[in-house]
Amino acid sequence: MSLINLDQYTVKQNRAVSRVLDTLDRMDRRTGLHYSEKRAHERKDFRGIVWISLPDSDAIDDQESTTIKVWSRSISQSGLSFIYPFPIYRSNIMVGIPVQDSHIAWFRSEIVRQKEIQEEQFWEFGVRFVGKVIT
Repeated sequence: MSLINLDQYTVKQNRAVSRVLDTLDRMDRRTGLHYSEKRAHERKDFRGIVWISLPDSDAIDDQESTTIKVWSRSISQSGLSFIYPFPIYRSNIMVGIPVQDSHIAWFRSEIVRQKEIQEEQFWEFGVRFVGKVIT
């Protein structure tokens, strides 16, 4: 699977990023009360860049992977939401979140939800953190 990084987005994709994030935020506000009662952890807005690392499909072991930057939308203790212009056909990924200066905290994660935003040709992904990677 070939992945693209943020700096490889087309002009059209870059313009769509803000619209997609704004649309998803509006949808969350409308349904927020209903779903907030079902969530184990409070979700916080987090518009920022995070790293996604996926194991290469033809790698013999899980040591080879492709890492890209994507836009995140919200975060909680148990996971986060991010957008990407294509579907991702893996469920187990690594997520890197920037913390303190230039340090990145990495989490083994599982994609638990994918939703296509058809009018913008983007996908939203819901990720559940499985465990922190100790470095």
